[in-house]
Amino acid sequence: MRNNLISGLIFSFFLSMSWLTKADLYDATLAYQNEEFTLAFSEFNRLAQLGNADAMYNLGVMYLYGQGTEQSAANAFAWFSLAKEFGIAEAFQTAQLVLQQSDDQSGLKDFVTLQKNRLANTYLFDSTLARLKQPNIVSTPSKTHDVLPDYPDEAVRQGIEGWVWLEFDIDQSGKATNIEVVDSYPKHIFTASLLNAVEKWRYSGPKQAHTLIYHFATYKGEQYRETLAIQKKAYEKQLRQNIDAAERGVAQVQYYIANWLSMKDYNAYQLLRYHWRSEEPVNELYLAAAKNGLDLAQYRLATQLINVGEHRLSVLWLEHAAQTMDIAKYRLARSLLTNTELQDTPRALQVLTEASNNGHLRSTLLLANTYLTRLNDKTQAKAWLRHGLTIDPEHPELLLLSAKLTDNQAEAKKLASQALKSASQRNWSSKAIRLFQQKLAN
Repeated sequence: MRNNLISGLIFSFFLSMSWLTKADLYDATLAYQNEEFTLAFSEFNRLAQLGNADAMYNLGVMYLYGQGTEQSAANAFAWFSLAKEFGIAEAFQTAQLVLQQSDDQSGLKDFVTLQKNRLANTYLFDSTLARLKQPNIVSTPSKTHDVLPDYPDEAVRQGIEGWVWLEFDIDQSGKATNIEVVDSYPKHIFTASLLNAVEKWRYSGPKQAHTLIYHFATYKGEQYRETLAIQKKAYEKQLRQNIDAAERGVAQVQYYIANWLSMKDYNAYQLLRYHWRSEEPVNELYLAAAKNGLDLAQYRLATQLINVGEHRLSVLWLEHAAQTMDIAKYRLARSLLTNTELQDTPRALQVLTEASNNGHLRSTLLLANTYLTRLNDKTQAKAWLRHGLTIDPEHPELLLLSAKLTDNQAEAKKLASQALKSASQRNWSSKAIRLFQQKLAN
């Protein structure tokens, strides 16, 4: 390799920012422009692992000039080659210029193969859309009692639409328990209304964790022509700005538009549908946002992949979302504990501990159960139950499990009584608690 690689090149390379990733490379690009090369390199590397072609190209630039990392023609050539493979056509010419300046062309080509092997999981991310076309294999519970959420009057008058994304468990009576709000838009407008309705719902079928995305939409054809006119007048300019932002790669906006396009009753859908005419615009936008590093989009794709049985790819997305979302840590741990092909108890315990320390109650409950039933470690189970009761002192499941673990019968009866009272107040199933009380009485 020549000592001065750059001097032989006839033009300078600039950072790449296509419409799919531009805005979400902004922070890294700004760091680069401010000569904060270590930070820029770290961010580009993170996005490259998600299959972000622009980030791959930019890593090539930084390796070429030795910015934020040691100068390396082999790494520069590898990343330029990968950027071409992931969709940046002009990266091929750049890679060839680097190759021509090298005294070890065979070695550089071998290094590309090595880098491809390291990015094996990244290639899987690009298969997400194809895998989501498979039919659902997960049985979903069906509602036996339904109550429609109230649509806030002021939201109707102003033509405001949105969604609430919930996750919850279903107990033996079919009641939703341990309800979590994953996301809502606009914030605080519809959440209370949906939670009030969900409290009254009952389910039959699998007693498992359930995901619900409820859309509040005003468009119903002729009946709501007035609200469409209101929203069109108020938001047409904003929608044009959102379209532009999505095409420039703003991940949050890509995610919002994907949600709007997923529901034909949205006024926003009526205004956006003529712009996105691809076969699967919703999942394409989710994938673009996920590759740009948006945790909500990564988590959405992961939950959809679970439903079609693609657990390995789901876990890869969950690993990324879990960097910032406690609920993703929880779902990741569940997958690592229950899927025999992916089983990794130490990793599951690690992410559950992180989420529990952040106050995520479902993670704490799963952590205590894992120590008790899988590892037979009552000491750790008790410790995490105590931790959980600092988060929710009257949680029926935590109280019941604590009652089962105590060696003091009087204390067990007291805890079981508290669990029964709390379950009654929350309208949760008390069957397991009563069975335990009968066992104590005998």
